[in-house]
Amino acid sequence: MFDGWQEFAAQASEVVLRRLKAGWVAGVAAAWSSAIMSGCGAGPMTLPPPPDPAWQAGTTIVAAPRPASLAAIAAPVRVPRAVAAPARSLRKGGGYRKIGKPYHINGVRYVPRHDPNYAENGKASWYGDAFHGKKTANGEIYDMYALTAAHRTLPLPSLVVVTNLENGRKVIVRINDRGPFKKGRIIDVSSRVAEELGFRQQGTADVEVTYLGPAPLDGGDRRERMFLASQKK
Repeated sequence: MFDGWQEFAAQASEVVLRRLKAGWVAGVAAAWSSAIMSGCGAGPMTLPPPPDPAWQAGTTIVAAPRPASLAAIAAPVRVPRAVAAPARSLRKGGGYRKIGKPYHINGVRYVPRHDPNYAENGKASWYGDAFHGKKTANGEIYDMYALTAAHRTLPLPSLVVVTNLENGRKVIVRINDRGPFKKGRIIDVSSRVAEELGFRQQGTADVEVTYLGPAPLDGGDRRERMFLASQKK
């Protein structure tokens, strides 16, 4: 009953591969169905002729690449997985308490110290993605989306309240890094803090910085977030 089946299968497979470019899959499927129903005992079968491309007049036909085998036709299409957006929050805390010894930057001497009455007016600037994910001066990880800042002499880590004297906005920030070292600037805040204080676009602002006390080593920022939320009510 199945005499000539292997010859028929080989011929039909080759024809399928030739006709795929012209969209002839429907005709081939019908031929295979007829062959199976008849038991394939009549010998080689003549497959239907390819469709007349005249019906596609005025249409540009783009041929698909010829697959290497029938297995390639049946293979599932693999869709690349979407690249996940980078996480915004990095590890909090993980650093150590530090005051540090006096140091020199660009010929200027800085003396870190604990000053419970510290309050100073000056220029604030901000720093962002160039330092994102890098270690700070006390071993923490800088997160440009966190409520943190750099100061030249205050203990690390500590909390200060920064007030934008130009619009009255206030933010409590965690000091966990050293800087800025440009003349006239007293604090370098994160990109997030600059946004909250309303000077990210202009780059700098006149601010007042007031020391509040030591910050927790675990990096907890509940106090900072609660204060920020209260300012937006």
